Amino acid sequence: MTTVRAGSGSAAAQGVWWAAGVADWAETQERQVTALYTDVLDRTRAGAGTRLLDIGCGAGLFCRLAADRGAAVTGL
Repeated sequence: MTTVRAGSGSAAAQGVWWAAGVADWAETQERQVTALYTDVLDRTRAGAGTRLLDIGCGAGLFCRLAADRGAAVTGL
């Protein structure tokens, strides 16, 4: 069995990067895929009555778009 010490996992290493880069991601990268997000939501008919789980949701644009359609959204 492997023992993992607190602060030694990938979350600790990536947390520093994400804290500094989240605005850049939201303003630049995530906006480039808005059409894809919209297409996925259209094709899956996401809306009221839809429960959506987005794991690795970045800055949360996909979650926001789904919630705007009435979906119950959880993002990690």
